[in-house]
Amino acid sequence: MRRRRRRRRRTAGKVLLMVLSMLIISISMGAVAWIVIDRNDRSGEITGPVILAYAKKAEAVCQEAFSEQEREKAAALAEAQKEAEPEDTESEEMESQEPEVPKEPDTIPNAEDEEVDPDMAPKLRIVLDPGHGGPGLKDEQELGAIYRDTYEKYLTLEIAKAMKEELSQYGNVEIFMTRNTDRALTLKERAAYAESVGGDLLVSLHLNASLEHNFYGSEVFVSAFDHFYARGAGVGESILNQLTDYGFVSKGVKTRLGSKGADYYGIIRECKSLGIPALIVEHGYMDEDSDWARMNTTDALKALGRRDGAGLAAYYGLEKGKILSELPTIDETIPSSVVRPDTTPPEEVWYRKEQQGDGRWLITLHGVERESRVMYYDYSLDGGETYGSLKLWDKGDTIQFPMSLTGEEQLAFRVYNNYELRTEIGN
Repeated sequence: MRRRRRRRRRTAGKVLLMVLSMLIISISMGAVAWIVIDRNDRSGEITGPVILAYAKKAEAVCQEAFSEQEREKAAALAEAQKEAEPEDTESEEMESQEPEVPKEPDTIPNAEDEEVDPDMAPKLRIVLDPGHGGPGLKDEQELGAIYRDTYEKYLTLEIAKAMKEELSQYGNVEIFMTRNTDRALTLKERAAYAESVGGDLLVSLHLNASLEHNFYGSEVFVSAFDHFYARGAGVGESILNQLTDYGFVSKGVKTRLGSKGADYYGIIRECKSLGIPALIVEHGYMDEDSDWARMNTTDALKALGRRDGAGLAAYYGLEKGKILSELPTIDETIPSSVVRPDTTPPEEVWYRKEQQGDGRWLITLHGVERESRVMYYDYSLDGGETYGSLKLWDKGDTIQFPMSLTGEEQLAFRVYNNYELRTEIGN
């Protein structure tokens, strides 16, 4: 604001000085006119007419001089305004406009949003192992479980293909399969293949069955040792979360040891010997109706594979349709000792019955499991000759439920942990 006023005062001063200069010049020119004009008439005397003539001549000369001065004055004023206006305009703009602040972008660029060179990005190499496979002529294990006129080996292959398709939609992962067709492979050959492709993890896909055809639920088996356990258990829990959302009951992540103290399952043991973590996913039981309903069609099997893939991707922090420049850090707790399986059935098992006012009986059933957890229970009305279907155990050590009894029944109860070990009690 001060800058603008100083410029205006300087301009006005210039104009005033110019006007005064013109006035002095005008007076001087008038005086000169009187000097230049011949003041004498022909007689040599100064007379009134001569004075009048002199005056008119001087007026004309002065008028001409003033006209020239006015033109010069107008030109000078125009030049002065021309010089002053740009400064004035600039000052006016500086006064009226606020300082321009650079606009911030709507979003701050994120390094992860930048395009990542796929060849430079870190990658996980996941090996999928469809369980079983082969003609089964010499070894029936090649067929897997056989129920409802189908073989497990076909179902696991469908699940593996769907899992591969799901994982292929995520960045930072390469997927390999131990078999793409119905062919026989030993457990050692499967592990060797995983090593040959630089596998970071092997996932062996299976379906379950039980001798009494009464169990149901999903479970995962992993190595019992150090980081092999940590990685297998982490991925396994994430997959189980997906399967329980699909409707399966989770029997948890478990270990199993052989007589010599090594991992019991061959695929886990062979992979561990080559430095590769491995896990076995038992999706559900082919011989149990509620589980079979979630695997009895091609679409159902594909749904299982997609959930397996989504669970694995979630554990590793992979993002669908995106390549990360760095893989997220995984917080894994390495066990300080061997993670041993539960080898004992539930303890302190007892029950009592109380007759209610409506004629029914209230059953209180108790069981303690310190190494794993109580999973199921069932009961018999004929002293253990026959049992009903397995029911899920609620939380805690004690559950209650009503029963309609005549008083002539011979009650017997069985309480199971999630390792399928049980304790039986009766009258």
